[in-house]
Amino acid sequence: MATFASVMKYRITILLAVALHAFNAQALKPTWAVDFGAVFDNREGDQSYSSSKTYLFTSLAPEVGLKFTPTDRIAGGVVWKQPIGCEWEGHRLSPTLYFRHDGAPADNPWSFSMGMFPRRQLTEEMPGFLWSDSLSYMQNNIRGLLVQYRRERGFADLYLDWRGMQTKEQREAFNIVFHGRWHPRHDNPFFIGGHAMMNHLARRKDAPENEYVVDNFIVNPYAGVNLQGRTPLDSLIVRGGPLLTIERDRANGNVWHAPVGAWIEAVGEWRWLGLKNSFYFGGRQFPNYDSFGGLLYQGEPFYKAKFYDRLDVYAHLYRNRFMDIQASLNFNFAGKAMNFSQRVMLRVYLP
Repeated sequence: MATFASVMKYRITILLAVALHAFNAQALKPTWAVDFGAVFDNREGDQSYSSSKTYLFTSLAPEVGLKFTPTDRIAGGVVWKQPIGCEWEGHRLSPTLYFRHDGAPADNPWSFSMGMFPRRQLTEEMPGFLWSDSLSYMQNNIRGLLVQYRRERGFADLYLDWRGMQTKEQREAFNIVFHGRWHPRHDNPFFIGGHAMMNHLARRKDAPENEYVVDNFIVNPYAGVNLQGRTPLDSLIVRGGPLLTIERDRANGNVWHAPVGAWIEAVGEWRWLGLKNSFYFGGRQFPNYDSFGGLLYQGEPFYKAKFYDRLDVYAHLYRNRFMDIQASLNFNFAGKAMNFSQRVMLRVYLP
């Protein structure tokens, strides 16, 4: 009679054989990517909202991973930010480590990421009231999770960005962001969409008595029109809608601030030239910016004004599948203040 040990040995051998067969069938595939960028941004003018300074740095974000199904992979790497002109001084290293499920809109519209993953996975860029140029320079990754639904006529992205773990030195901070767009009909240029964010700034561990939680919400439903093919331009998109902030600093009890205004954006491109204008007027969208600054708000500081207009005139000096060199002039008008920047940005993404 076979002993218990021999029976277990036989079963383990069978299981290993099955696992090895499955491994060979799936054929794990290595993956890699390299994201390189260089930025020159010279800012000058009135310093009421943004300081006059020059950004000059490089960014290198290599990553390697394993694809274990046609749609699923794990990957890790590092983001290296290096100011130019100071040798190694001022460099910053940030980790990248995530799981990614890539859905195909035609078959499976759902995609999912979790960990510390590149912001380039978002379907489209965030507007200035949710994400500033400075943050786009310095923070490549979302730290949390992302759920996406994408179809031919629209998309929806929902993500959690855990910006700060609670420690004795650091306040807990996170935001939950939604943005989406939907075209009711293929042959109709009109569309609807929206942005929404819950931004939470909590206390430090063993925080002093004068430190309180701040609750911040931003909502922006919009409607727009895509005039591509209907004008002499290669593309022209106009959209706009109300912009509302609901905010409470619990140091002031149950007092809520609810400034509301209107936001309009127009983007047009012809060949390698482009023009983008974002216009806002109404209440001060960042009512406590002078107290919390970038610790709470992720958008451009100009949105603490009642009136803000930004005009970007840009040119793609060279662009192909792997790289883009863009030069731009950026004009910011907020209240009576004017800020002007000249930018040259290089982006290389492989493969």
